[in-house]
Amino acid sequence: MAKSNLSRREFIRFAGLATGAAVLGACAPQVVTQVVKETQIVNQTQEVVQTQVVEVPVDVLVTATPEPAITTPQGRELPADAAPLEKQVFREMGAEPKHFDTARDIYSSGATNLGNEPLLRNNENIETVPALAESWTAGPNAEYWEFVIHEDAKWSDGEPITADDIVYTYKHLADPALGNPWVWFYADIKGVAKFNAGTGSAADIGVVKVDDRTVQIYGEYGSIPYLPALLSYQAAVIVPQHVAEANPEHWADSVEGFVSGGPYIPTVWEHNKRIEWEINPEYNGPHKPGIQKVVNPLLAAGAPDFTPWLNKESELVHVLTPQDVAAVRTDPNLNKYLHFFNNFQSTYVALDTFKPPLDNLDFRKALAHAVDRDTLCQQVLNGTYVAGYSMLPPGFPAYNPELKSLQVFDLEQAQASLAASGIDPASVTLELYSNGRDQFLEFVKQQWETNLGIKVNLNQLEGGVWGQMRADHAMQAYRGPYEYDFVDPSNMLTGLFRSQPAPEGKSEPWGSPRHPWKSQEFDDLVTEAGSEADVAKRIQEFQDAEKILAGDVGVVFLAHQIVFQIWWPWLVGMHPDKTGNVVFRWLDIARFQMYIHKDVDTLMETA
Repeated sequence: MAKSNLSRREFIRFAGLATGAAVLGACAPQVVTQVVKETQIVNQTQEVVQTQVVEVPVDVLVTATPEPAITTPQGRELPADAAPLEKQVFREMGAEPKHFDTARDIYSSGATNLGNEPLLRNNENIETVPALAESWTAGPNAEYWEFVIHEDAKWSDGEPITADDIVYTYKHLADPALGNPWVWFYADIKGVAKFNAGTGSAADIGVVKVDDRTVQIYGEYGSIPYLPALLSYQAAVIVPQHVAEANPEHWADSVEGFVSGGPYIPTVWEHNKRIEWEINPEYNGPHKPGIQKVVNPLLAAGAPDFTPWLNKESELVHVLTPQDVAAVRTDPNLNKYLHFFNNFQSTYVALDTFKPPLDNLDFRKALAHAVDRDTLCQQVLNGTYVAGYSMLPPGFPAYNPELKSLQVFDLEQAQASLAASGIDPASVTLELYSNGRDQFLEFVKQQWETNLGIKVNLNQLEGGVWGQMRADHAMQAYRGPYEYDFVDPSNMLTGLFRSQPAPEGKSEPWGSPRHPWKSQEFDDLVTEAGSEADVAKRIQEFQDAEKILAGDVGVVFLAHQIVFQIWWPWLVGMHPDKTGNVVFRWLDIARFQMYIHKDVDTLMETA
């Protein structure tokens, strides 16, 4: 069923006592009469006990004409406390991208959320709301969903956005020639994974045009009740067929070649220095931004973004490091700007369970029981994480706190499992791989060496090398953080851990795209749960599957993230969630709600 994006603002109007009418003269001072009634309650009956006529000077009743509202070129009326349009500039640190083609590779794209519009988005309560699609309706048994593009949707070059663009998008992102590392995300859409693997054709993809504004998207395994949630993710965006088809690999490599379907268009890209975005004049969707210009100063990989924020070179840091949080908490001038929320994110150590010694279940159990997660989260990570023993985080659908017992920190269980494995700890050297410096893995290395007596090498890699080794299953053990993309267990279980056939040139068993671990029973359960219409049965099947993952120690779970973030007081407008908390959730519409306060200059001097 389609849902509307309702405003959460409440407008409270204050009225005075009853007003009279007056004709204002040019010279003489004027007064008007006003009847004032005093009342009292007598036996639950309201009675007038006194009536008095008073004279009120007319200047008390007449208020000044308000300033005209500021309206953006896209037609959004800004609140009365908004700065002029020329000051609606938001600065946010970024990293050098390879291109702007988010659909085929989110990891390399610099256009996420700005130059793109998915069919749906999430509001501040993580509820699905319209974006490019004005409505969405399930077919029989949710075997497909029908999406209707909002009227007069256009690309930034003025061409209409049509169902043909959506059909082409899925051929584009699944094209094996483009090597999309994100294609697994769409595996539950009919034909996508098979086309990408070379076992099917583009014509078999289940994305079907109904008319110019309407498209139907089918599930691979029958019913797909969670498809709207999946398509609300920021990477599930649409590609302009009339531009991309002629040059699928390089159409979005430059500001000049890129065509936007989102609220902004890129205007400047100085490589390794900055990217600038301005509002897209053709955008007429529901998420018209208050910010008129976005500036992304580009940082080197691993460079801190907190220091530029302190220097007022940016407005916001959306995830503070544990060290940054400690610095903010000890500064009363900064602490008042701190915000936080429990993120749906999980951190774990992935293991190559197909090769010794990690093919030994008892040895893997020893590893899981030998890590003191509470000390890691509270002391090493300064309370920015909570101990985790499962993939699904607290509050997420199908979360099961009973899984803690399967990987709980317990040195007696760790030693017993190590003995049961038959492996001499002195003979073991494990290779851990980190993407840059990694406090998690530094702690895990210490725990395994101290508590189990094994040797652990920690290898620090550059991000690109680390990512390729993960895709190739070339690491014995690595830390695998994963943040939810949409609120459904299939996202954090099925997409990440359901096994697939080995890529060409690789040997079986393979596992999932990221993890060299496989359980046929797990695969069957998550596949069945994905198309199960009965909610209670569906949740139980996902819980049963996750119990297999945790008990078989496919990975060693470590923690769930608490996001601490900070922004300057001139950045306003983000809506509170249903608990009253105001946070910047980068996966939702917060960046389109925000605007710059009219007192920005004064606040910059005094903050």
